Amino acid sequence: MLIVIGIPILAVIWGSIMLTTALKTKDSLVSDSYYKDGVSYTENQSWDDKARSHKITATATFTADEMRLSLEGLLDEYPNTLQVQLVHPTLEDRDVTLLLQQLADGTYAGVNDIELPSRRRIWVDSPEQGWRIRAYPLIEAGEVIVLKAQ
Repeated sequence: MLIVIGIPILAVIWGSIMLTTALKTKDSLVSDSYYKDGVSYTENQSWDDKARSHKITATATFTADEMRLSLEGLLDEYPNTLQVQLVHPTLEDRDVTLLLQQLADGTYAGVNDIELPSRRRIWVDSPEQGWRIRAYPLIEAGEVIVLKAQ
């Protein structure tokens, strides 16, 4: 008798728990701006092509409070600033944009705003020159990350 009554009661209790969880939690894996993200990706594909044609690569290192980047490529003039987007794989509110300034020795530096270690998509671009390089590494303090056009 307990099995006959217990299984349907357990199914009702489990169903109400799942319904409550579905209604009260945020679906963080779905981007609200998926259409805009897709359009901007195809629009900026020319930026990847330009980086590939100029053979632009970079090596980046992170510390707890700083990001340093060394840029190489066939550029007539290196940009004064670089924009770095650190895109969280699932949560849009954890995305960070950094601005790197060129130093006297030709490298770039900026303030790191993320906790390490962290897995992020890294997009380094130069809005003034119209190119972009990328990587998707596990960012750890002191580790060298290589970025290139994809």
